Amino acid sequence: MKDISIKKEELREIIEVFRRDSDVTKLERFKLNIAPIPNKGWSYDKNAWNRAMLILELFENNERADKPLIKWLLDEEIKGQEIDILYYALDVNAYLLYKHMDAEDVYQLYNSKFGYANVFHLDVELIFGYDREQMKQYLKDTIESNPMNSEILKTISDYESNPDAKFKTRSEYIEYYENRKIKHIRNDIESSRSFMESGK
Repeated sequence: MKDISIKKEELREIIEVFRRDSDVTKLERFKLNIAPIPNKGWSYDKNAWNRAMLILELFENNERADKPLIKWLLDEEIKGQEIDILYYALDVNAYLLYKHMDAEDVYQLYNSKFGYANVFHLDVELIFGYDREQMKQYLKDTIESNPMNSEILKTISDYESNPDAKFKTRSEYIEYYENRKIKHIRNDIESSRSFMESGK
């Protein structure tokens, strides 16, 4: 079968151009595009593979200037969870936002993990930000401005109440993700290519 996926060089150019102009109209090939599978009873995302490749290219080379693109891609991945698209690219995408996050990005990261059925797949460290205690204080200080704060604080407290829980520091988590977890995620994405491209 002919390989029609976007080449690495083009993906890199898309990233570089978006850093300069943040023009989302140039991202049509990566936007969630739900299509039904005839006679199968389910739908798939026509752009899932392209988006996964762009996310992996970002993983290879990213900087804080890529945060608008990372957040846009993460929104598409989160919306895709409504039709149960695979969570592998979402996992990488959420990690990239975590890496460059500001405190207010905790809401998007929380939705990535807890919004649908990914509570057992994505790591809880994503919602701890730079420091768990600092994040809890931020959520307490801004509790009047966002109704999600109480829910997130309760979720963190529930995890902390587990006597067997072991949490990684930010530096430990980054080291773990970039040197260990990403290898498994890449394999999962590659082995899912046919399904991501065709829904079959």
